[in-house]
Amino acid sequence: MTEWELARYLIEAKKNIDTILFIQTNQRPLAHINVHDKIAAVGQKFFINCCVVLENSFPRGKKELCKNEIIATIFYERDKNSAHKDDNYKTKRFSSPDEMAESMKKQLQEVREVCTEKLPKVVTLDYVPHDRELFRLVYRVNAQLEEDINKVKYPMATFHSYQLSEEGRFLFRDIDTTVEDRRIAKEWGYDLDELLKKQVLQSTDEIREMTEEEKQRQAIILQNGINSYEGLQNRQDACIQTNLLFHQNMWASPAKRSFEMIEELQSLGFLDAFEIPHPERFQDDEQWEKLTQIMEKYR
Repeated sequence: MTEWELARYLIEAKKNIDTILFIQTNQRPLAHINVHDKIAAVGQKFFINCCVVLENSFPRGKKELCKNEIIATIFYERDKNSAHKDDNYKTKRFSSPDEMAESMKKQLQEVREVCTEKLPKVVTLDYVPHDRELFRLVYRVNAQLEEDINKVKYPMATFHSYQLSEEGRFLFRDIDTTVEDRRIAKEWGYDLDELLKKQVLQSTDEIREMTEEEKQRQAIILQNGINSYEGLQNRQDACIQTNLLFHQNMWASPAKRSFEMIEELQSLGFLDAFEIPHPERFQDDEQWEKLTQIMEKYR
């Protein structure tokens, strides 16, 4: 595997930990689902992802790697429980999802250090308490509501005629943005017709089988995400896809102070779970003073 193929599995393992962190902070609203099985499944994926990085970094070095106690534990979990269900497997019990996440962080950091010469130098492990599917389950977000959320968050979002279906383009044929789109694309050095011929990359797994010509026809959709945590995950995934397709070395790092500010504004009630501001909730001077203090703190 190339270094960015390895990075993909490293970051997938990181996102497995993100899921555990989300479960830790949302145990009550998730009480109606089988959280135990969800955590077990995520844990199994984590150890499989870790071992993909280890085994492809050192194809014939498992015995030597297992002299490291933490790495040996990772292989044990994968071999005895994730890839197989051995009768003699001994379950490691945790008192909380948070304790499990901390253990996984130490294990993934060890993988990162052991495989550091095989992985891209720019890759970082940035943990956020977020899971794409579970978040939408907790906040009851269906496809229509998510479209509404985006309309509220981004009221000035640019509309393009080519985003419509064939029926939509016929129905709204009097509203045509093609001329302006073509002008803007030209300013950036692109040909709009060539851009529209591109295919959206569906899976990173497909890249290995593509010719260079096929790679050049791929497009990567970079979505902002339903909140800042998902935005970070999406950007890092897009970097990996771009690097694999076009031999680049891009990476997205979080603005941690911005995350901290958002978290404080959510605790205050000014921002909701989707990071939409609600000034109408602030009815007295004391609330506005607290808001001002937070904004001043992160200026």
